Amino acid sequence: MLPITNRYFGYYRSDLMFPREHSLDKFCRENNIIHYLIDPGKPAQNGKVERSHRSDQESFYNRINFKNINELNYKLRLWNMYYNDLAHCGLNGKSPNEVLLLNY
Repeated sequence: MLPITNRYFGYYRSDLMFPREHSLDKFCRENNIIHYLIDPGKPAQNGKVERSHRSDQESFYNRINFKNINELNYKLRLWNMYYNDLAHCGLNGKSPNEVLLLNY
């Protein structure tokens, strides 16, 4: 069975017998990307994402204050710009932006 992004969530009960293809599944299929799903409630199955969430929490969310959602969104955009220019060990010392420029 192929992974279906909405397999666990995202369908109305009446749609369970006739699931629709999610746009992410379509993108993966068109670009020959294998899309694996983890079981709900099993974060240990996806350690990379959980590590990323922890880094985001420690480096961003625990250190900022914001008065409203607009201010949060603004600070998050600034953080993403900063973070994507940092060198990453997993990218052989390159930043995410450098890797994207090399591949496109």
